[in-house]
Amino acid sequence: MLKRILVVEDDPGYQDLIETILRPAYDVTLVASAEVAIDKLDKERFDLVITDINLLGMTGFEVLAKIKNAGLEQVIPVIMCSGHSEPLTRERAMKYGAAGFVTKPYPPGNIISLVRVLLGEKA
Repeated sequence: MLKRILVVEDDPGYQDLIETILRPAYDVTLVASAEVAIDKLDKERFDLVITDINLLGMTGFEVLAKIKNAGLEQVIPVIMCSGHSEPLTRERAMKYGAAGFVTKPYPPGNIISLVRVLLGEKA
């Protein structure tokens, strides 16, 4: 059975990229908003979440908070992505409980390697 990954991304270009990278090896659910992601997390089980920080409406931090408040951060690792490369963004994501952080634009190899590590797979 394929591992399930929830991707929260509102940029069509990154939606296509992440889907191209992950779809061959994983069951990918792609949503464009934190609100839809939170609804999915209430109803479905995922092995990993990848979320952009800067989304329209709610942010990726709110998706992370939902997972953390449900006590699932040890079960569902979260990779946060952002076009902001300043160290404070990364530090904030890790402080809030993200398992990983990737700066956009990210090389495809970086994201797939991080996903494999967080899912306990061999690279």
